[in-house]
Order: sequence, then C-alpha cells, then structure tokens
Amino acid sequence: MELDWNDIQRNWDWAGHIVEALIMAVILTFVFRLTLPWRVAGIAALAFAAGHFHGREKRDYEVSVHMAPPHLEGYFMWRWSWDQMTDFWPAALVCAFVSWMLVRK
Repeated sequence: MELDWNDIQRNWDWAGHIVEALIMAVILTFVFRLTLPWRVAGIAALAFAAGHFHGREKRDYEVSVHMAPPHLEGYFMWRWSWDQMTDFWPAALVCAFVSWMLVRK
C-alpha cells in the first residue's frame, strides 16, 4: 500500500497541525513545570502552541504576498489563504478547548 502524500497534505493537513500542537504542548508542559504548577504549566504550554501556529501562518502569509516590513498587515487573518486559515484555527480551537477544560477543574 502506497500513501498518497499529496492527498494527505491537501485534505488532512489540519489534523497534523492539531497533533503537532498537542505534542508541542505536552513537551512544553514538562519544561514549564520546572517553575509552575501542573495545571498552569499546561495552560501556558497550550497558549504557546496556539501562538506558534499563529506566528507560523502569519509569516507564511507575509512571504506569500511579498509583504515589506514591518508586517503589521499580516495580522489581518481574514486575508490569509484557506490553507493558512485551516492550519491555524483548528489547532488554536483545540488548544483553547483543552485550556478551558484545565481551567474548569
């Protein structure tokens, strides 16, 4: 069986970003745990993971439109491509939901 990587990239890229964000958050939770309680460390790690994807997609947008510094218009997420939006929002929403679950306890 041969995997069609183009199909995975085209249709499942968003799922990979969610997995990447959660793995990043788990690793960072252990790093932040050196100075923070577990729950706070987890919330900080999830916020960092969501921010990472925002920064990465903002940079991709700036590069794709050849934006000159200071790149302030890169924050206009409604101008991002569909691919950039679906790379950021699903991962950010999952990170926000897991943070909400941690805060509720």
